[in-house]
Amino acid sequence: MLTLIIPPDWPQHRRDCPWLLDPGDGQPLRHGCGEPATWPGAVEAGPRPCRLLLAGHQVAVHPARLPPGPGGRRPAVVGAALEETLLEAPEQLAFALGPTDAGSTAVGVVAHARLAALVGLLRELGWSPQAAWPLALALATPAAWLCGDSVDLPGIALPIDTPLADWPWPANAAPLPVHVLDADVERDRRLAAELGTDHPLLTIGGPPPALQLPPGPGFLDGELAPPRPPGILARHARPALRLAGFLGAAVIALGAGQWLWQAWQIRELRQQIASEFRAVLPGVPLVDPARQLAQAVGAARRGAGLLADDDFLMLAATLGELPETARVQALSYDNGRLSGSLTLPDEALPMLAAAAARRGQHWQASTGGGRSEFTLSGATP
Repeated sequence: MLTLIIPPDWPQHRRDCPWLLDPGDGQPLRHGCGEPATWPGAVEAGPRPCRLLLAGHQVAVHPARLPPGPGGRRPAVVGAALEETLLEAPEQLAFALGPTDAGSTAVGVVAHARLAALVGLLRELGWSPQAAWPLALALATPAAWLCGDSVDLPGIALPIDTPLADWPWPANAAPLPVHVLDADVERDRRLAAELGTDHPLLTIGGPPPALQLPPGPGFLDGELAPPRPPGILARHARPALRLAGFLGAAVIALGAGQWLWQAWQIRELRQQIASEFRAVLPGVPLVDPARQLAQAVGAARRGAGLLADDDFLMLAATLGELPETARVQALSYDNGRLSGSLTLPDEALPMLAAAAARRGQHWQASTGGGRSEFTLSGATP
């Protein structure tokens, strides 16, 4: 993964930025310093993952004693623990918690506005920052880093023109190698001349040492947090979900097509009924075409001296199939309906219903108290 070591004046006053490329074990395979277009992987399709190491005076590292447990790592708790050492309000800062030693936790501090600007710019360039840490918290072994006009020591960054006598060396400090991240011939010559060949605390080192970033995204939290990668289940289920979505869309499309086809058929049938109704009964409002046509046919048959389906004699003919033991208690005819009450065996009711069905009539009956109430009507109720 590409690791960018961000100087405090990038990109406002300089275009080039130091970078390290490692296969994931922290051992740099390549390193360099250049503009974004020259970074490894810059021509690949984004978003491309990267890590940020903030160098120089833009970031600080403070020791803090935090309450144990996850609650002690919340930004509000960390800000309260460092409130006396901070130059800005905790709400304007971002925190990154490093390792804890003897109850003291190393806390990186950076301005939230500066961090948001860096992440926003890199995302516009096609990069996806996965973590951001102070450079001092990313070293597997103590070292000094020379970048631009500042030197990053463990926990502090100093201007390059600070006299060596004023540097805050701890007691019994071991010599630190100075790793040069960017090319500045005049600056490097001055530093080498000042250090000499036998400086007890600083020596010009070779290639960048191994990195050992703490776990987690560091400063990146909230809206700056890296996007979560899809889980294993989601990755394996994606083809099945895609197929299910395709099948669901196909079913919806077929259902919509079937509904449209049936709606067209219903519309055509209604138009056909209306056309035939107007041909038979011109000038008559269409209300119930089946009943109106049946009434018109009945009227025509009566006019020709024939019986209509709902005439009394046509309906009473069905009662002619009553068994001899049946007795008619009451009988009435009104508006094409024959109704009454009968006393008859229970097995006779299905016989009457079958006789009415053979004549195309509608038979309705209810039984109670030894009597059967019935209603008989023509083919069109």
